[in-house]
Amino acid sequence: MAEPQADAIRWMPDDRSEQPAVAGTALIGKAFRLIDLIAAAPGQISAAELAVATGWPKATLYRILASVTAHGFVRLDPQSQGYTLGYRLLELAQNVWVAPDLATVASVELQRLRDMTGETAYLAVPHDGTVLALGKFESPHDIRSAARLGVRKPLHCTSQGKAILAFLPEAEAEALLGQEPLERFTPQTITDPNTLMAQLRIVRARGYAVEDQEILPGNRCVGAPVLDSSGQPIAAISVAGPVYRLTSERVAQLGPEIANVARNIGLGLKGAPARQSQAGMPWQPHGSHGKPVFYGAHPVWDPERSSLVWADRLGPTLYITSGGRTATIRPEPGAPIDGLAVTAEGDVILLLGGRVLKISKQECVLDRTVPTLAGATAMATDAAGQPWVAVCQGDETRIGRIGADGTFEIAWTLRKRIDALAWSQVSGTLFASDPQNGAIYRFEREAAAPRLFTRIPPVSGEPRSLAVDADDRVWVGLYDGWSIARLTPEGEIERLLPLPVPRPTGLAFGGEGRIYVTTARIDLAREVLEKAPLSGHLLVAQTSKG
Repeated sequence: MAEPQADAIRWMPDDRSEQPAVAGTALIGKAFRLIDLIAAAPGQISAAELAVATGWPKATLYRILASVTAHGFVRLDPQSQGYTLGYRLLELAQNVWVAPDLATVASVELQRLRDMTGETAYLAVPHDGTVLALGKFESPHDIRSAARLGVRKPLHCTSQGKAILAFLPEAEAEALLGQEPLERFTPQTITDPNTLMAQLRIVRARGYAVEDQEILPGNRCVGAPVLDSSGQPIAAISVAGPVYRLTSERVAQLGPEIANVARNIGLGLKGAPARQSQAGMPWQPHGSHGKPVFYGAHPVWDPERSSLVWADRLGPTLYITSGGRTATIRPEPGAPIDGLAVTAEGDVILLLGGRVLKISKQECVLDRTVPTLAGATAMATDAAGQPWVAVCQGDETRIGRIGADGTFEIAWTLRKRIDALAWSQVSGTLFASDPQNGAIYRFEREAAAPRLFTRIPPVSGEPRSLAVDADDRVWVGLYDGWSIARLTPEGEIERLLPLPVPRPTGLAFGGEGRIYVTTARIDLAREVLEKAPLSGHLLVAQTSKG
């Protein structure tokens, strides 16, 4: 509902015989005085209390109250007949929140949601039968949801509106929806109030709402209510993005996470400083072969030759990319490339099933079958140039060194499936990830067992690749998450870099501050490939230090 324009209404005293018109400047001063009193009240304040505080005649008070309320600077609760500040203040400044506690908590949690999902996160409040956008943290992706702050949206076709409706008393929700057909914005919009009420019961049961292209084609949104101590919805949060990134599978994972964040905001309402926003980087395909691979993997920077060595795991093909040109080697007989490492001497070690191949100057100098290496899932090289491998057998993973003759020396055994390894060249710590459970572990050489470093939420994507930068910070590639992330020493996401593809499979640093990312295109739907044509390419971007 549009606000009345200031020059469209002429305010007259209730009783002209008793009260003369208030002079213009005096009226402005009294209006601001009234707003200050309402702002200073700990909660709602009644007209009677305002009359006592101001000492004004009732006719003057009600005339000013009517004006500032009509213009949205003050709002009146129709049930309690109490006054509070209005949202028109937000629309003018786009920096006014419902309450300081909500502002602080929501800003921290919204940024965490944005960083966790890579999509735009929003906060909104109910206002005059709509939801009003109060805050957002935008996705770093070029294509993203970007609704303006201060904009009102319908309740019936937004995830925030449906989340709020679902947690109102049913009679109140029915009154807001009415009996007439609701406005249709897209073919997906639910216009029948009874059908929507049935859906709202499901929303209430599971704790979150989904808007699937109901107000904007090609856009999905997942929202959850922020409840006060009495269980009433005072706000709602949401995450929105294009349907090809917010797939149905991701929505199912994201719903409970958003409901949990909304619950934390409602329970906490005591904030913490928000982290600094991070911008994305321009990604470019790297190498001259120009064709996408099925499943790029195992990127390793070779500083001696200033080249990147990587593989198409399923091709199977070995690529050596230097100066924009790429040489290829196809091992025979073909088998998936399960691991790749570059020794201190510059030799390339490949694992194919139970075979160990050593390639020197593009010629195979060792081809040995090592049965204990069958089931290899990841490789990494430590600071001394020693290759390490993770081998999955049954429900166990064995991690150890590969000797010069191809033998396997086990150092650790754990009952997890490890699919990525990365050595810190600074601290000598080995990091390993279990994508299925979202867990990243750290191994110290003197310790018999690993420690859990962090756990990545499922909605962020699977941590299928790891790397450690020169500052000893862990980076993780988020498979099906359209991004890579840099972690703090405590394991929190401190920087999220969006990718133009959904499936990063390997990370490597090298070549004057560059980061390389191998990617996959296997099993991607046509719709996703159309939106992510660089899937299967080796990507490179310039990253700044720190």
